[in-house]
Amino acid sequence: MKIIPCIQSIILAVVVTTSIPPSVFASEQHVAIPAVLTDMEKHTQEMIGSLLAKDGATSHKYFQQIKDDVKQLHEQMEAGRFNERRSRELLMTYSWMRVIGIEMSDKSWVGAAVAANQLSAMLVQTTHFPTLTRRDVAWLYYLGREVELLTMENPEANADLLDVRLITLENTWKRVRKELIKDFRKKPLVEQGDALLKSLKQQPKQPAQIISSAKKLLTFVQQLRNSI
Repeated sequence: MKIIPCIQSIILAVVVTTSIPPSVFASEQHVAIPAVLTDMEKHTQEMIGSLLAKDGATSHKYFQQIKDDVKQLHEQMEAGRFNERRSRELLMTYSWMRVIGIEMSDKSWVGAAVAANQLSAMLVQTTHFPTLTRRDVAWLYYLGREVELLTMENPEANADLLDVRLITLENTWKRVRKELIKDFRKKPLVEQGDALLKSLKQQPKQPAQIISSAKKLLTFVQQLRNSI
């Protein structure tokens, strides 16, 4: 990415190392806002996939869709009462969109994907989930993608961030695991998740192995989403 590495690390750490706050749009929101946030999350994840495939045309298509989503969100927010926190979140969304656009223009595909994943993190933070477990599962997906992307970008420069993400990943999984274990039918999922976390934590710190394990974790999280 074009952002100076040390500044980039500070930005990423500030944005995503805090606890996930309650939904900032949960109260006084228009009916359309949850649907817009869902669309943004879907388009962001799809864009990350196309960026990693170095598919510029498809990436720009999703980028435009996200811009349209942000415009709708802005309109919905303006139609309601002013909320300072919501306005700050929207400003940060515009900031990440700008970074994504710059990275895409430079054909820095991984850099753009890293920025897009930060936008995805914000969407998890601002979306209302019916249960804490569903929110944690969404956070697991973000963290798994983050481990993959930071390793692809520069595992040495991002070493400290990767350590933080792995710790957060383990803590988030513990919360999800605690809920899953209540249903004996989900024991295979618990065992699978334990094995994947162990693989990420204890394997030699070889980039290819970390990326492979992160991809397996993402597949597992998708499976979790369908089972809860």
